Amino acid sequence: MMARQHRLFPELPRGPRKKRMRVVDAGNFPDGRKMIEFKCPHCGYRTGQIYDEHTVTENKRGLPCPVCNPIGRQP
Repeated sequence: MMARQHRLFPELPRGPRKKRMRVVDAGNFPDGRKMIEFKCPHCGYRTGQIYDEHTVTENKRGLPCPVCNPIGRQP
């Protein structure tokens, strides 16, 4: 019988995945500043129209949902 081989690259411990909200609306407020609205596909939480402070890439990635990802949650 052959001896068991060791893994060359061991698995790294990872935290739980964050549930992220997706963009549902984007545009400009009447004052000319950028506006964006996010919605969570898991729980339905909506941010409402907020000032956009992030880059396009960060917005496409989505923001963590405050309802699905409470700050004090233990794994």
